[in-house]
Amino acid sequence: MRIAKGKADKMNERKYYIDNLRWFCILLLIPFHSAMAWNCWGEGNYIWLYENKILSSLIAIISPWYMPLLFVLAGMSARYSLKRRSYKQFALERVKKLLIPLITGVLTVVAYMAYMADKYNNNYGGNFLEHYQVFFTNISDLTGYDGYFTPGHLWFLLYLFIISMVSMLVIALQRKIFQKLSFSKFKTFLLPFLMAFPLIMTPILDFGGKSIGKDLALFLLGYYILSEESILEKLTKYRYAYLIIMLICDIAMVYLFVWKEKQTGILLSAYNIYVLWFGILGLLGLARCKFDQNNSFTRYMSSRSFMIYIFHFGWLVAIQYCLSKTTLAITFSFIISITATLVLTLLTCEFVKRVPALRCLFGEKRRGTGFPKQQ
Repeated sequence: MRIAKGKADKMNERKYYIDNLRWFCILLLIPFHSAMAWNCWGEGNYIWLYENKILSSLIAIISPWYMPLLFVLAGMSARYSLKRRSYKQFALERVKKLLIPLITGVLTVVAYMAYMADKYNNNYGGNFLEHYQVFFTNISDLTGYDGYFTPGHLWFLLYLFIISMVSMLVIALQRKIFQKLSFSKFKTFLLPFLMAFPLIMTPILDFGGKSIGKDLALFLLGYYILSEESILEKLTKYRYAYLIIMLICDIAMVYLFVWKEKQTGILLSAYNIYVLWFGILGLLGLARCKFDQNNSFTRYMSSRSFMIYIFHFGWLVAIQYCLSKTTLAITFSFIISITATLVLTLLTCEFVKRVPALRCLFGEKRRGTGFPKQQ
């Protein structure tokens, strides 16, 4: 009984490293989206300035693993959440935390970003309010770079809401049919082979390179396997081996994609999936070992991370629009983009935190600096 109770207590402990890894990934969005203004592979952007291979390399280093890791973390958090909540409570919370902020964010932040993109790329002459007619009556490739309708960077909230609802049904069915299903004794040598699951699921509902099938697979891997303490202990043990594999493949991929300008190929795809999966395994192990901390800074960042995700891109687009009118060196423009975006985003977070109606609309429950619920 003591052993069982000990395992239960450990499972119910706050996993601070999950919160810390989440806000770290979200914070990476600021330099990532800033650098996209200088991408060298011809991808459109709200504001596109020049080509720069160094900043393009930064994008290529980060992009394979940081959003997949967020879906894995969401799956892990869902397991802890469903231990304390009914399915109805979980679904209602998803509506409040994901769906309502998605709608609010699209109507405000993303609509503004599309307006600025239309103004910059197409010389749109109307004002922001007039642009709503353009935004809501035109649909093209959903990037928003042409000023038309898009969920923008909030696609993550849309996907996560859909995946949460689908996963809840999968979990409910599993609990009814396979009541004793457990992966606690999953063999370490099999962990790398799990990368096949998201790879196989990638063609399912793939929109512009963002696959609901792949992200669902990552969410379920987080829920069923990577939330098991026995497996997390193995990830911690082999974290540096996983990270070395990730780093080698990441460097090779960046060299091929950015510097050799090879945008397709089996080798490039292989490097990408290796970086994705070994990056997830290695970073989870590293975070569990080094970042399982609870202090005033980590609490602050955890309580603001969701709003940072929503607001940062709107400020970034406005700042880079202004920078496009200057002749500043790329280095200074990039530094200003990051610094000004972070400062203005945090100020926006503080404002929203202090207005009850806005807190509700943007998925924040109450004012404070404590951790949000692990969900």
